[in-house]
Amino acid sequence: MKKLFGVFLMICSFSVFAVEVGVKDNHDYGRTDRSSYGVSIGQKFGQYGVTASFDDYTKNMHQKKYSVVGSYDVTKLGQATVAAKGGVAYLDNKVGFDGYAGLVGVGVSYPVMKQVSATADLVHQYGQGRVEGFNGNKLSVGLKYSF
Repeated sequence: MKKLFGVFLMICSFSVFAVEVGVKDNHDYGRTDRSSYGVSIGQKFGQYGVTASFDDYTKNMHQKKYSVVGSYDVTKLGQATVAAKGGVAYLDNKVGFDGYAGLVGVGVSYPVMKQVSATADLVHQYGQGRVEGFNGNKLSVGLKYSF
């Protein structure tokens, strides 16, 4: 997983497209009801985008989640951009088994200043059998800064 993040960071550093960094607050709804905070770095390529994220779950269970998600801007509603999202996450659990999960969802981004946008994502996570206890929906809200 570290190699994947390294490749992503190299792509971002050599690209002339918009790089975005963000902070977010997450809440999972599903078999487990838990909250986390996270950081992300993303790259936009026209209507397409890719984002690498790190989420740290500290309530009830200590878990670190590393994810890479691709997006496609589907439409604009006023100034808001609606995007379809899909990707993969690695769940690094302090107790129990680690594993991978698929992610699919939708996100909305709304500009609040020239380079700052508010974001909201609703993503469904479906994991391997050994991490299926974390399957369910996740709501994330945050801010991102575009360079």
